[in-house]
Amino acid sequence: MNKRFLVVAILLLLGNSRAEAANLAVITNPPTMMNILILGFGIACVGGAFRVYTLVRGGQLSKSWQLFLGGFAVLVLAQLLMIFSAMEIVTLPSFVIPACFVLMAGLFLWGILETKRILG
Repeated sequence: MNKRFLVVAILLLLGNSRAEAANLAVITNPPTMMNILILGFGIACVGGAFRVYTLVRGGQLSKSWQLFLGGFAVLVLAQLLMIFSAMEIVTLPSFVIPACFVLMAGLFLWGILETKRILG
């Protein structure tokens, strides 16, 4: 009983912060709607890339599909961060979301170059 009380007390002390409502009116803005649409397509692409990755089963194209899967996962992360930032759930530095997009583009480029090396 004492351990549970101690854990709950620690969690309450660590979770002590200001509580503010999220700005849900931003969801209906066209740029945010586009971000939600891109997020949906990104999740579908992660699922498709994962299925292809499991089909190649460690073959020569396995690494390139792993890079494509990582690129789509970073796209989903960037879109989530962009939506959370627009809804004012999190406050991020201005370089985080563009850095995610640069990382995504780099993973896609690396995957394309790896595929070209294998097929060429």
